[in-house]
Amino acid sequence: MADEDPQGSHSDAQMRAAVIAVALCGLCLTLGALVFFSGRAALGVAIGGGIATVNLLVFARIGNAFLGRKGKTAPWAVIALLKLVVLFGGIWLILASGVISGLSLAVGYGALPLGITLASLFGPKPPDDIEEPPKR
Repeated sequence: MADEDPQGSHSDAQMRAAVIAVALCGLCLTLGALVFFSGRAALGVAIGGGIATVNLLVFARIGNAFLGRKGKTAPWAVIALLKLVVLFGGIWLILASGVISGLSLAVGYGALPLGITLASLFGPKPPDDIEEPPKR
């Protein structure tokens, strides 16, 4: 399999680390909201953290499909648009229902940048001996 990307398995490990870090940050933020605030605040933070984790998972799949150019990318473009509509529409429905506050949802969604940052700082690093692909 000479046409495989030498960094493919490593970039998968980096993405896995980012998804796990986002989920763990969402869990930690949820526990903090439960301890220091209320169950309702913790529910909002948990929903925000869950949305952040699922958003990153879908984003990773879409990015993989576009960058890997495996098969047709047209269905993934539709999925990307659908993801955006579901994300905005879902958040609007959650906030319009009044069950949770926007602040607790935003705190939970903050697990996304926090988790990605922690994963990039402490996650798997690329090996030093990978050669750059030849320029065309």
